[in-house]
Amino acid sequence: MRVACPECSAEYDLPPALADRLASRPDGARTVRCARCGTAWAPRPEAPAPAPPPEDAPAPPPTASADTTPFPAFPIIERPDDHAPPPPPAPLPRRGRAPALAWAASLLLLAGAAAAAWHWRIDVVEAWPPAARAYVALGLAG
Repeated sequence: MRVACPECSAEYDLPPALADRLASRPDGARTVRCARCGTAWAPRPEAPAPAPPPEDAPAPPPTASADTTPFPAFPIIERPDDHAPPPPPAPLPRRGRAPALAWAASLLLLAGAAAAAWHWRIDVVEAWPPAARAYVALGLAG
């Protein structure tokens, strides 16, 4: 189906699937936007063109080339009432035990360091006297 912009007369070839969808919606629920001037309009389906006369020799099958795309050359604007509800969110992947083990090991290491600092507090203060202020601030002096 070939459509033309009502403002700038730019012409576009619609893919057959899109042309069928437009033809099945006579209420103008689907609009197209011109890539040149930005005008949005609801194209009307044209009357089918007469069939070409049959040829004697069959034409060779068309080959796919790099310049043909299955996408239209202009954006399709859909009205909000045409949208389906969003799909439900995908379930989150299950995490292994590695993160939990890493947290447990970190907390165990921190607890061990705190226990060692309390157990050898006198030796720490004798080796480094400024540490006495930290022990007094934490209430661990004595």
